[in-house]
Amino acid sequence: MDKGDKNALITGATSGIGKAIALDLAQRRLNVFIVARDEGKAGTTAKEIEEKTGNRPAYFIGDLECQRRIPDLAQRIKEKMQRLDILILNAGAVFKNRAVTAEGIERSMAVNHFAPIHLTGELLPLLQESRPCRVINVSAGAHWLSPVDLEDFNFELDFSGVKAYARSKMAAIMGFYEFTSQYPGNEIQFLSLHPGVVGTSFSENNGKLYSFFMSVLRPIMRSPASGAAPVVHLALSAALTGKSGLYFNRFKEKRSHTLTYSKAARQKVWDLTWQKIKEITE
Repeated sequence: MDKGDKNALITGATSGIGKAIALDLAQRRLNVFIVARDEGKAGTTAKEIEEKTGNRPAYFIGDLECQRRIPDLAQRIKEKMQRLDILILNAGAVFKNRAVTAEGIERSMAVNHFAPIHLTGELLPLLQESRPCRVINVSAGAHWLSPVDLEDFNFELDFSGVKAYARSKMAAIMGFYEFTSQYPGNEIQFLSLHPGVVGTSFSENNGKLYSFFMSVLRPIMRSPASGAAPVVHLALSAALTGKSGLYFNRFKEKRSHTLTYSKAARQKVWDLTWQKIKEITE
């Protein structure tokens, strides 16, 4: 398929790595669609990318923190897009203080785990119609820092911002491994990666102290364009055709945390996740 015929959908694309991914794919003449929470930012991003590439992304507005709204978002995507060749789940967040969404999910888990798993599940009919296609979960090497606690999945007993971020990213990796096991033909490829430590506005929602540390560290971090490069590689590389259920550290295939390969643990994460989604959406 010619690149100009390919459709790519990216979440979290109004800043940082996501915006750099959208810009790169637009430059390569793919049809780019973005998901954003704020319509003003989405419009500004689309205009900026068009000015730089001559290729204007379309966008969908949706709050990925809210599970009740994801089915509606997915329906709007399915109605507008005839096919979906590349789904890049980039939206993510870290929170220094524990808080839960209106639906009772700890916010790190809601954004970093539930949202990408739920949106992918809702878009599976479109993905199946679009085979072969790729689903890319932008994860983090930080998932090694604290393994998922199946007895405290919502951090009701023990919380720290680092633990919540690490465990939510690990849970998402486990979820995408489960997607792989359910679609073994590999015509829908599920890939996860750590894009590197990138200097973006990530975590600035956590107040002045977090922002200060990020400003100090940012000069030694990778640029958003550098962080986007391995994501674009996974999205387009012909060498990865037919490969699924893999984890990458930037461009290199690596093993993720040992717990992510436990079938029993993955099944428990899967069940906990979809049981909660079902409770909310029904």
